[in-house]
Amino acid sequence: MNGAEIDLSWARRPLRALGDALGSAGYKSCADDFEVTESLGFEPSGRGEHLYFFVEKRDANSHEVAVELAEACHVNRRSVGYAGRKDKFALTRQWFSVHRPGIDRPRLVERHHWRVLQVTRHAKQLRRGVLAGNHFNVLLRDVVADPAAIRARYDQIVTHGVPNYFGSQRFGANNLERAQAGIDDEMALSAARAALFNRMLSQRVGAGTWLQPVVGEPCLRPRSNGWLMDADRDHIEAGLADPCLPLFGPTPGLEADRQAAWIAEFSRAGSDVIRLLQAHSWTPFRRRSRLRPLDPSLEITPEGIRIRATLGPGAFMTALLDALFDLEDRHATHFDQ
Repeated sequence: MNGAEIDLSWARRPLRALGDALGSAGYKSCADDFEVTESLGFEPSGRGEHLYFFVEKRDANSHEVAVELAEACHVNRRSVGYAGRKDKFALTRQWFSVHRPGIDRPRLVERHHWRVLQVTRHAKQLRRGVLAGNHFNVLLRDVVADPAAIRARYDQIVTHGVPNYFGSQRFGANNLERAQAGIDDEMALSAARAALFNRMLSQRVGAGTWLQPVVGEPCLRPRSNGWLMDADRDHIEAGLADPCLPLFGPTPGLEADRQAAWIAEFSRAGSDVIRLLQAHSWTPFRRRSRLRPLDPSLEITPEGIRIRATLGPGAFMTALLDALFDLEDRHATHFDQ
């Protein structure tokens, strides 16, 4: 696979749906400018074989904290679970589980880049994707754009949503390039699969069809993973359903011609990484095509523009911000999300 074969802009700069950027803005000038708090969607029971730690971290990715928790609790790394990877250069709070049946909680020495805010117990290990969403509190600095236009565009985003692209964090400093080179570790494979999704969704944005349901394919209910098989454009415009696209892999429940159509589209969208992905088995998964923020607010302050919103599992705040501004990442380290 030749690294020149792939147009990386399809992944890192997909098409905007609401028009050109309104101006420019900087984000992540410091870690506290990008604050993320995880919501599991359930309360740990207080009883069970797994210790649950609610951890606040800065300048550390979720995997690094999991490794250090395993060492501190004297368990194998596989005994530590978490629901989602969080940004490295940010102030984030998330839950970790550690399998320690019948053992008192360990004494954890506070690390310079993370600390434990709460400890409890639960019956099950945390698994990837088992969360309700994340609440973001983001400060954008050095904003160059008309305030009235910003408010109007943000109202559009809240009402109609934006394409639910994977953000640049998923592609890391060079994960996509490594996938091109045939390296098949977890981060490279994840980047390749996300790039295919961004390409397909971007092509639909360009064609003006990204909010149109496909006959014979399901839509997702808002705020849940329930399916709607008979959703139409009216349902989508009313916010009662979201269209979705499959990630690379099997797409069960469809007629043979639709299955063949997806295989063909995967191949067209990612001929340069398709052989790498075909060498692995994948769990079927459909991702929403539309991202709509919950509990949104926008505040213009002397420091800059502060945006607060809750996003669903797997959604990237940078996908929302990109609908407003040409973003300058003040910290270029993107090894984790």
